[in-house]
Amino acid sequence: MTLPPLPFIVLDTETTGLSPRVHKIVELALVRLEDGKIIDQYEQLYNSDDGIPPHVQVLTRIRPEDLQGKPTLKEHLDDLRARIGPDTLLIGQNLGFDLDMLRAEGLDLREYPWVDTSMLASLVFPELASYSLGYMSTVLNLRHDPVHRALGDVRATLELLSRIWERIEKLPMEHLTVLRSTLARSTSGYQRLAECLPQTSNAQSLPWSLPAKENIAHDAKPCVLPPAAPGTVTLLEDTLDPHGLHHLMNTLRNAPHPDPLPRGEGKTTWIAVKNLEATLRRIRLPADVRVLHPPFLLLDPEAAERLQEQNAWTADEATLAVKLHWFPTRVREDIPIHGGERDVWNGKLACTDASPLYTTQFEDIPPVILLDHRQLLHFLANPEHSAHSALHTDHVIVVDDASMLEDTATKAYGYHVTVSDLRAASVGHHTLTKFTDLLELWVEKVRGNDDVHILNERDRTRKETNGLREQLAGHTGDASLPPRTQEHLRSLAAILSEDNGTRLAWIECRQHKTTLHAAPESPAELLHQNLSSRFPTVLLSPPGFTSLPETTSGDPAVHPSPLPPTPLRISYPENSNVTTILENPPPGKTVLLLPSKRIIEEQFVRFTERLEKQGIVLICQGLSGGQGRMEAEFAEAAAPTILLLTPWTYEGFELPLETADHLIVDSLPFDHPSDLLIQMRSKHYTDAFTGYTLPRLKLRLFRLLRTFCRHRTPNGDVSILDKRIREKKYGGEVRAYLEQFSSQKSSTPGGQMKMF
Repeated sequence: MTLPPLPFIVLDTETTGLSPRVHKIVELALVRLEDGKIIDQYEQLYNSDDGIPPHVQVLTRIRPEDLQGKPTLKEHLDDLRARIGPDTLLIGQNLGFDLDMLRAEGLDLREYPWVDTSMLASLVFPELASYSLGYMSTVLNLRHDPVHRALGDVRATLELLSRIWERIEKLPMEHLTVLRSTLARSTSGYQRLAECLPQTSNAQSLPWSLPAKENIAHDAKPCVLPPAAPGTVTLLEDTLDPHGLHHLMNTLRNAPHPDPLPRGEGKTTWIAVKNLEATLRRIRLPADVRVLHPPFLLLDPEAAERLQEQNAWTADEATLAVKLHWFPTRVREDIPIHGGERDVWNGKLACTDASPLYTTQFEDIPPVILLDHRQLLHFLANPEHSAHSALHTDHVIVVDDASMLEDTATKAYGYHVTVSDLRAASVGHHTLTKFTDLLELWVEKVRGNDDVHILNERDRTRKETNGLREQLAGHTGDASLPPRTQEHLRSLAAILSEDNGTRLAWIECRQHKTTLHAAPESPAELLHQNLSSRFPTVLLSPPGFTSLPETTSGDPAVHPSPLPPTPLRISYPENSNVTTILENPPPGKTVLLLPSKRIIEEQFVRFTERLEKQGIVLICQGLSGGQGRMEAEFAEAAAPTILLLTPWTYEGFELPLETADHLIVDSLPFDHPSDLLIQMRSKHYTDAFTGYTLPRLKLRLFRLLRTFCRHRTPNGDVSILDKRIREKKYGGEVRAYLEQFSSQKSSTPGGQMKMF
């Protein structure tokens, strides 16, 4: 193996969970290398009085009986300190987690020099879809045995480091120089790596090629908009066609608006989508359609320059700084951003509403514009926004995926601040760091053990909150802070305000991230005031709706889709359930939607090992890494493969075309009854179930079917297992709604419906 010419230790731990405060280390392995050779190897299981959760037993294959008679980690601390030695360079995959767990067990290695191989891999393997050790072991053919055991992970990490170093040695001199000078100003581990980088290079080209955007050719179909006048709302029924937005943009480029809005100078159609990044990855964008990126996706050149001028960098700042040198960067998608680099981007590098790079997008407006829901709603509601005057009352606004408008309006008309973003922004700023420390302490005290905690009157008026507001006031006017950081602080001030009007405010802790939110109780009136009462508005809506809950008011006109239907095979098997499916999986690749992560974990524990013996891959939300890793592993895995997700996660899933053969929905995906905003908005209806809950269910089912159509195979099918379809009165209504997608037939030769 080709390795960095310096001594180091590669280490990994296996734990009973992810929280250093709660969980324990049950296995540790390390290897020490000098002169490229292993001179010491250590592998040890540790007894734990807390036991091993069932899902960890399945992941690691470490059973309680394996720990009987083993020493505790505490008993081995002195041996480990002696084995590691002083000031040794530590290398590992996502090493920060292992160091946090070891610190909680009494072995504090935080001051040791360290290097994270996942971050290095993201530098020199920008073409990869994920930087998880499991995925990279597959695509790079690394030795990884046994998987999810400490020594197996150490072996794979060591081989990954070798592949990384091979790529570094193939870098052109210009790239090596940037890498050396940047890492030399980072933390001590990366400084050591910088000192041993190659001094010369004859390479003339980069050792990687970035994947071309998936761009399958398909014929454009006419998709003419219905008539629309200022101050009116029209519902245009959507279809499951995965290329519907492409058809619409091509039609708008080549055909005039229908009366009463004839195309002419200054006439523009604004197309708003829920997720702009995902849309741009999925569709073929006509060259003359302008994309208006939201500020948080754009790199502020002045902020990037300030980052490069820093005297020292954190590890995440350093790797991000290298990428900004290596890759031409205008938007976040231009670089392989990974891990804590996202916090740095969000905290101090992204544009704000006032950034010149953002505001110049609104000059010389072309006929067709693509942007995201949230951005559109935000600047329509803000007369001071530079884009506010770019829209005229005769411009047509088309909202794609309008069934999500309630949710995106909730964010657009509210505020949110993620504490890790503020933490990344505070690096190098002593007083802001102290304030962020205080904020984290306040959050922990106020929320207690709640994953979601509503800020009540007592929370707002407590002594600690007043003190937090006073300190915050001293930072909101600090012009020395990056504009993006100032924006975060203003949002935090709005969330903590004693007078929040009709907004609801809450603290949410998900996936080890803490976010503070404030949002209007209902966005409907704001949508009417800022959008539909001012502009000709066309909402692309699932068929069968005459209005959208918490989104439309009055009686909007409804027009059928100008596109032909996309039939889909949908069945309702009576004798199938999750158990029968996992005991006898269908051929091909299957997406199985389960109602909660708890149920997913139960199936993981029950079926992983038996499916593995059959050569069947089981990928599970919450147990197989984050969304990007699951997408990459599902796409890469050979059939048969089963992916277990919640419906809410699947809505935003991105997979290559023709990846999935089956979509199976175990339970009708109603909103969770404990959802704060759902509870409040349900009170607006005399019959909350039929007026709000059931329509939201149908809208979600449509989105799930459309997501599947974007990556299904030609014969891909859908199965709904929920017995309520047959046993409940509303189940018949839901089935009738779904049947329109499985029984639609073309009404004209060639599959084309008549156009408007």
